[in-house]
Amino acid sequence: MGFFSTLGSKISHAAHGLGQKATRVAKKVGKVADVVGNVSKGVAAVAGTLAAGAAMVGAEPVAAGLLGVAGAAKGVEGLASGVSAGAKAVSRMGTAVDTAASVGDHAGHAIDNIRAGNVRGAIKEGKAAVKSGESLKKQIERKK
Repeated sequence: MGFFSTLGSKISHAAHGLGQKATRVAKKVGKVADVVGNVSKGVAAVAGTLAAGAAMVGAEPVAAGLLGVAGAAKGVEGLASGVSAGAKAVSRMGTAVDTAASVGDHAGHAIDNIRAGNVRGAIKEGKAAVKSGESLKKQIERKK
């Protein structure tokens, strides 16, 4: 393996690792954000119900405080929804980076096989690179 092949292999392996890490971390963040969103939705519902009850019995100051809690909980729910959407986007990007590294790695191995005179190995690696490239294309296409 030549200098540039070794360098390209090291870069693609590093990109592969980073892509996997980004995907794992983003999925964890997305799960936590979803839980926070669900809890804050429940808090908002309970606080709203208690505020209505407090207003019915004439405790307007208590109702106002509970409505403030419900409003704050709705704000947290919206923020958690935004964090969850951002985490999903990062996860998709991490997967795309991982797949792009796979394309580069297979292409590098195909070139090395050609240099070594291993035509069958080069064809096999070329097919793997094309398959990974098609997967990458599907990942980055705009979703409707």
